[in-house]
Amino acid sequence: MVSIDVSKLSNEYRLLLLRYVVKRYGRNRVLSILNISRSTLYRIEKGLVGLDDAKTRRLLGIVRPEELRDALGFKRLLEALGIVKPNGAINYSLIMEILKLASGDEYLKQLMIKLVLDNFREDVKKAIGLFPYNIVMHWDEGFEEFLTEHKKRRTVKDPETLKYYRNLFMKYLEGKELTPKLIDYVVNHRNKWLRNVFRHYISVPIL
Repeated sequence: MVSIDVSKLSNEYRLLLLRYVVKRYGRNRVLSILNISRSTLYRIEKGLVGLDDAKTRRLLGIVRPEELRDALGFKRLLEALGIVKPNGAINYSLIMEILKLASGDEYLKQLMIKLVLDNFREDVKKAIGLFPYNIVMHWDEGFEEFLTEHKKRRTVKDPETLKYYRNLFMKYLEGKELTPKLIDYVVNHRNKWLRNVFRHYISVPIL
């Protein structure tokens, strides 16, 4: 069941939810779930009778989380979840908690990074006024040890993978100065493994 405070769902949203469930699961299923007659369902669909909290919860009980956006629309779903208020204001404290949770998930973290790079690249460049210039990238024993022994998540144990990483690094990164221009080059490179090697390099605690 989707965790939504049904008391905050307007009659409009409840009706949208009902119509979606009727279309998705059929009238007979809805009649059974709500334990109502066809005439009552007709009156609810026409807006003559409202859906109370209990009936709304029953409908939510069969709707999968991924279906809610189709049922309510994305903006209405955000309002129902309390992320966006009806007047359009954003619940910043809730957003921050969501971001904290997302930062602990590797896949979501990568999505956030991609979102920032795709939409706010120039802002990020301006924000990094203290960008660490004069750092020249070199493959050395310390970086190799980091990959094989200390990298977060899975370390690189396969000699062939390590060799491939080294070849990529030597071809595209060796001797290059760490600058925003280089970051742009790596981010837009067609080889995703180059991005991985670069990300590992700049994550080393001490270069």
